[in-house]
Amino acid sequence: MKSSRVIVFGVAAVAGGLAWLVAGNIAAPPPPEVIAEEPSIPSTRVLVARYDLTIGERLSPSAMEWQEWPAANVAQAFISEDTDPDALREYDQGIVTAPIYAGEPIRSPVIATSGRGFMSAILPSGRRAVSVRVETESRAAGFILPNDRIDVILTRVQRGTSSDGGDLFSSETILENVRVLAIDQTFEERDGEKFVSGEIATLELSPGDAELIALADEMGTLSLSLRSIADLEEGDGTIDEDVARRLRGGGGQGGSIRMIRFGIQGG
Repeated sequence: MKSSRVIVFGVAAVAGGLAWLVAGNIAAPPPPEVIAEEPSIPSTRVLVARYDLTIGERLSPSAMEWQEWPAANVAQAFISEDTDPDALREYDQGIVTAPIYAGEPIRSPVIATSGRGFMSAILPSGRRAVSVRVETESRAAGFILPNDRIDVILTRVQRGTSSDGGDLFSSETILENVRVLAIDQTFEERDGEKFVSGEIATLELSPGDAELIALADEMGTLSLSLRSIADLEEGDGTIDEDVARRLRGGGGQGGSIRMIRFGIQGG
């Protein structure tokens, strides 16, 4: 055999071997990578707050939702769907007695439902809780929340008492620095802006001031004026002796009259 043929056969053999190796590598894919499965963590659904809830706020179904929670971390006070599947209905209109933050589990001891005497439990000794009607149309309603401090203004009409025999309108502050215990709230959204509307505000007062505001509510229109956080003072009560005497027919406590700047119409 000529040397040229030997070379040709050799080259062909080498090419065939290479082709076999390439075909073998293509035909045999690498073994799949083994991924270790993470152990599943047992979980259960608990009731959490959808947004921050403040003291005195009333719960609604829109304020709560079920969320998966590690079963090992479910405290006894948490509200679990396994043990209380009707919690959204049962806690509707319950009153928050301690702050709850968005995404935080709602604990049953901090929600006062009907029959639990919430107001009497949070009232300091010697104080009274008095409810005041609030106009829902007022834009200021969304700015007054539980634990805010407000002034109470009385606006009234005295028929035929002006110098020309017409009606005389007067407005005066009768209580200042009053703590808001609770407000009947509805969270709404208009034009992409969230706000709160309210109908009934519950105020913390002394027994004497509770009588005064009940009398003033019958005499005219009450307004709630929100105080600045930088303007909070110790104590509260009627702020003008003459005002108290005119309302009660005698007696009263001291202070000064302030002009109405911004308030919630009540009546």
